[in-house]
Amino acid sequence: FGNPSTMSMIKTTLAEQAYQELRARIIDVRLSGGTRLLPNDLAADLGISPTPVKEACLRLEADGLVVTTARRGMAVRRFTEADVERLYAARILIETGALEATFEATFEAGRIDAALKAQLSEHLEGHHAHASGTTLDDLSRALSHDRAFHSALVEAARIDLISETHARILSQTHTLFGSVPGDYARSVQEHRAIFDAIAADDAGGAVAALVAHLKRSRENTLRQVRMLAKA
Repeated sequence: FGNPSTMSMIKTTLAEQAYQELRARIIDVRLSGGTRLLPNDLAADLGISPTPVKEACLRLEADGLVVTTARRGMAVRRFTEADVERLYAARILIETGALEATFEATFEAGRIDAALKAQLSEHLEGHHAHASGTTLDDLSRALSHDRAFHSALVEAARIDLISETHARILSQTHTLFGSVPGDYARSVQEHRAIFDAIAADDAGGAVAALVAHLKRSRENTLRQVRMLAKA
């Protein structure tokens, strides 16, 4: 018989792997809103037993990406217009607050940390490289750089609780991207405006550019929700 602690570690690892894979599929819209999550089918697809899949789904439910109903069991969450309004209200508060806090913390140095600028530049260029692509892989990579750009802005404030909350909110908003065509090239331009202001150590300009970008993203996401409701 196997060591109980070893078996527990293997089980935990499988649950984590299932969680990461299913989360990626939901965020990349390979599992779209309303899709039922059947543990036995998913387990067969992933080559594992149903138990770690069920554990992964419970974590995804806590993330706000999965819902459980009496009639349909577990399914990928289908977002409403009200959901989008709330999510973006939270994003605007968190991201602008974090950016202002970062500028305030670095005020004495007179400039934003060079490492943050380099990180933002890397994700900006990656986003640009894939935003005009036509394949699902291009879209997935573009959205990954998009998320990383916004995450870097928040993580620079070095407040773990805020970063963790933002990560959950960001993953929820991104489940709608890719469901219908979006203007990703314009999103790159807006990211560049944010970056240029940060590179120039212009706190007011950076916050204004970020707010303008998030408000346009909110309207685009609302448009996507409306289109999906009509489909």
